[in-house]
Amino acid sequence: MLITLQNLFKVYRMGDDTVNALDGVSLTIAAGEFVAIMGASGSGKSTLLNILGCLDTPTTGSYLLDGIEVSRMSRAQQARVRNRKLGFVFQNFNLLARTTALENVELPSLYGAGLPSRRRRARASELLERVGLGNRAGHSPAQLSGGQQQRVAIARALMNGPPVLLADEPTGNLDTRSSAEIMRLFTDLNREGITIVMVTHEEDIATYAARRIVMRDGRIAPTHERQETVS
Repeated sequence: MLITLQNLFKVYRMGDDTVNALDGVSLTIAAGEFVAIMGASGSGKSTLLNILGCLDTPTTGSYLLDGIEVSRMSRAQQARVRNRKLGFVFQNFNLLARTTALENVELPSLYGAGLPSRRRRARASELLERVGLGNRAGHSPAQLSGGQQQRVAIARALMNGPPVLLADEPTGNLDTRSSAEIMRLFTDLNREGITIVMVTHEEDIATYAARRIVMRDGRIAPTHERQETVS
């Protein structure tokens, strides 16, 4: 299994109160899966995604990523894992406003082992072509639509060739047409072998995933729904 979670707890203390954001979560995700995580606000889905992304650590429990225990790594070690194995796509795109689309896509390679500038630029250009924005490389985010900005963000997430994409409400700020375009792109990437774990509250968006996981009160609901993905 690419991802294995065993009995994860995430406990927050708020004054005299204790909140179990995750309450004994166990889960496996195989390489090449497309999984949607759903649930109401406060259900634990964002906390779970943050732990999967090495942006947070569980209070107790085990998280194996590609056979390596990452939950007990130092922050520096987790940062290296994030850079090499994980790509992130956010609801708000998180592009740098004063840089071009090409420069935004290049960014992840500046924080890892890095590529020579010529190879880095060539790789970023190829990825912009891959997401249909090869003719927008010199545009700033302000010159792009929301759907185009999200496609730049996806290209950026792919820059270091991660096996896993983590998407947090990737269509939350998009209209219906742009949402469908983004989800078709995710579907294509998944067919190419990239594992995708996506948090969404939208039922129609979740139908693009092959498996749905529903969170309630910090736990995974008893039934896991498998379905045919949208073409």
